[in-house]
Amino acid sequence: ADVTGAQGGTVPQPVANPLPTYRALHQAIRAGGVASAHDLSEGGLAVAIAEMCIGGQVGATLNLPTDAGTWFSESQGRVLVEVAPEHASAFEAVMSGAGAAFGLIGTVGGEVLSIGGQHIALADLAQAWGAPQVPSPAQPATPRPAAPVIRRAPKILVLHAPGTNRDRDAALACQWAGGAPEVVTVNQLVRGERHLLDYHMLVVPGGFSYGDDLGAGALWALTLRERIAGVDEFVRGGRPVLGICNGFQTLVKAGLLPGGEWDGGARNVTLTYNAQARFECRWVLLEANPHSPCLFTEGIDRIFCPIAHGEGRVQVADAETEARLLSGQLDALRYITPDGALASDFPFNPNGSLAGIAGLCNPDGNVFGLMPHPENHIFPWQHPHHTAGGRGFDGLRLFQNGVAHA
Repeated sequence: ADVTGAQGGTVPQPVANPLPTYRALHQAIRAGGVASAHDLSEGGLAVAIAEMCIGGQVGATLNLPTDAGTWFSESQGRVLVEVAPEHASAFEAVMSGAGAAFGLIGTVGGEVLSIGGQHIALADLAQAWGAPQVPSPAQPATPRPAAPVIRRAPKILVLHAPGTNRDRDAALACQWAGGAPEVVTVNQLVRGERHLLDYHMLVVPGGFSYGDDLGAGALWALTLRERIAGVDEFVRGGRPVLGICNGFQTLVKAGLLPGGEWDGGARNVTLTYNAQARFECRWVLLEANPHSPCLFTEGIDRIFCPIAHGEGRVQVADAETEARLLSGQLDALRYITPDGALASDFPFNPNGSLAGIAGLCNPDGNVFGLMPHPENHIFPWQHPHHTAGGRGFDGLRLFQNGVAHA
């Protein structure tokens, strides 16, 4: 309606029972008969075919009516599929066997996207996709509200060390938050193939770096402090740094949390073995400290996400350190009970952390570490009670805050 000025009509409806179609499509993909596929989500068929042409650098000719309903319907449950001619019969047999509705709408080839007799060169298509449209002088556009400011997605370095196993999860969360993540190995930085200061945000994800041979995060912390250039400059410049689980352990043992200037260079805070003396894997409810300087938790009330660690108990050297942590509001994230009370005991405090601390930040608020895994609850269907109606408190907002400040 926005493109064509249409009024009224019926909102596109999702396919009533798409699961048999998806299963049949999966079967066809496994059989090797599908060259490429794209869901018809945002923008409908027109956007799907445009993205496939741009990504594959090949044109297509589609033979369908040119009405907006055909091209821009965002009906969930439909998929645009490219099948080689020699596989067409087998593909149709699989889909027919599942009772799926399908039809041939065009062919692939050339350097032009042709739709209903209109032709668009791939180069022009790619340029239009990456830049705002300028109305033709012959057809002045209707006055519209000012367009929002569009900025380039900040580059995010997701650090990988031997044993790290949550880097892809963290990268996906950063991508969905609007960033441009790249998984970079420690050795790439050490060898100078990548440079930390070329990025706008750093994520140190979870896992078991170096097998935790000298303690959780200890070897990674040593590498971060001694072998990777630019860490202090990165932090002093206010760029966001996020450490999750093993990454939190690394930031603490590297002295970046709660911060070298805060404790005079001595490490008065640590993460040690869980009070239950065993590995804990469970979902926890977290509450953000509204008074914390942490940029990552701005505007967040609660987060519901899993933990998976054996050494996540926050401990301090003395009562003075505890008082300074809490008075400085550096306890950015805390474990709570279902009724909202601070969790001091197991199971709602899964590791026995001091003052229910689940995450700490530095005084400037740009370095933040937490033991739970918010990257494992960024989609509604990841909620453990999703099928029973469980909703909300996902961790995506935390990544969105980081990207917004990058």
